[in-house]
Amino acid sequence: MVEIPTDWRLTVQSGPLAGTRLEVPQRRLTIGRDSVCDLKIEDPKASRVHCFVERRADGVYVADNGSTNGLTVNGEKVDSCRLMPGDTFRIGSTEIVLLESSDFSSIEFFESDAELTAELRADTVSSDVLAGKFADLIQSYAATAAGDDKAKAAAERQRNEKLAANLKSLFGVSGQMSRLLPADEVLNVVSVALFEVFPGAENLVILLRDEERGHMVPRLAINRDGERDLVIHVSRTALRRAVDTLSTVVANDASKDDRFANSDSIVGFQLKALMCAPLIAGEEVIGAIYIDNREKNVFYDEMDAELVTAFANQAAIAVGNALLCDHLQQSYHQTLQALVRAIEAKDPYTSGHSQRVRDYAVAIGIEMEFPKKRLDRLSMAAELHDIGKIGVHERVINKPGGLTDTEFETVKMHVEMGEKILKPIGYMSDLLPWIRSHHERWDGKGYPDGLKGEDCPLEGRILAVADAYDAMTSKRAYNNPLGADEALDRLRKGSGTHFDPAVVIAFEKATKNDRMTILSDSVSPIQNRPPTEF
Repeated sequence: MVEIPTDWRLTVQSGPLAGTRLEVPQRRLTIGRDSVCDLKIEDPKASRVHCFVERRADGVYVADNGSTNGLTVNGEKVDSCRLMPGDTFRIGSTEIVLLESSDFSSIEFFESDAELTAELRADTVSSDVLAGKFADLIQSYAATAAGDDKAKAAAERQRNEKLAANLKSLFGVSGQMSRLLPADEVLNVVSVALFEVFPGAENLVILLRDEERGHMVPRLAINRDGERDLVIHVSRTALRRAVDTLSTVVANDASKDDRFANSDSIVGFQLKALMCAPLIAGEEVIGAIYIDNREKNVFYDEMDAELVTAFANQAAIAVGNALLCDHLQQSYHQTLQALVRAIEAKDPYTSGHSQRVRDYAVAIGIEMEFPKKRLDRLSMAAELHDIGKIGVHERVINKPGGLTDTEFETVKMHVEMGEKILKPIGYMSDLLPWIRSHHERWDGKGYPDGLKGEDCPLEGRILAVADAYDAMTSKRAYNNPLGADEALDRLRKGSGTHFDPAVVIAFEKATKNDRMTILSDSVSPIQNRPPTEF
């Protein structure tokens, strides 16, 4: 059985604070008019500390604190009780519902005992099965069209056209998924295809198994308009059933189905239709696809269940390969990080240098409005920018005085050595020019290639500023550190000669906007080497 995460959140449904959400921590929460309360309610019917909400081993409890107007849960007055997911308690005009949440702040789970309207074993459906069914439908249509029942022939034709269009989308995306892509890119491809195949679907959540935590976690939550920052309620019942039975489960028009009459939680969320299909790689469930609709009159039939199941089976292979690729890349990166730490261990003064350069570089990238993917690549390059120093002798790295010309030429080789070390690792190919160029200068007097201005990659120019700042503000064998203000002043003076002016401005903005996670407070304005040798 694959576990689904259980966390708890209070969501205010009515009153002045409607829409407010509050996680339920491992301690007692207070709710009332007093400013010390965790949830302060401006309501004359609320007492100063009206009630407590407490998370215990067996669930979440709410208890009245002797309030003047009392506490009601699901319309009944109580002193204290255990809350179930979807239960609502009222304080004056404020209604608060308890929901299960997830690692995604926008995902909230709810529970129900409702029976689902259909269930389809995942291992009974494949694209070959659908292709065969399509061929059968063509034959059936041909036979029907030859008869006198024109209405039946038209219905068969419409069914065939729907299946043909969906099969086209299904097979069309297969080529994209077969490419070895990072997991997040595969999930984006899957989401685009699913919204195309199921035009009535409004929300999509894809969950993947987290090996470290041992349960499912959302990796993508999106609606048809591409919005990701929105609340999506996920039926834990459907999700658990799909995962535990290895089946695609379907529910239709739950608000009108007699079998859901006693399921207040589903009806309360205006659930019209949902499908949930497991992602199965080999014999292991690695995730699930969850589609739902709340606003439109959508009905998912057996063909829809077969389509989403066949699609999930194909997607599972692509996602499994992508996760394996991500894991291998992570292992490579962790190995390289260990190598960098070993290099820094050769010089006690440079311990943590790569991590600080990463923080500074990412802060600059944020100010320059880099998208997340570009920031991630910049972060990786920053962590590995000095990996070539493994080829530089400790005697040179730790030398307290100035370097001879020969020693300086040896140090300069570390940028090319870093490029050579990382070159065999294919997924790092885009990082190589940045690492090679992080000692280039804006005026073209840097090394190793003497690149001038924008001939040097922007990421290389960012690393140059981040690297120089850390060298100036850190204790080294050859210098005492500068204070943050003086080091920033040095960057300004080097702007337009040593450094890209735009990058220096972005760095300065980052310091003012508190984007830095680490800033040196050191003071001792002694600098024994010129900035060109950072």
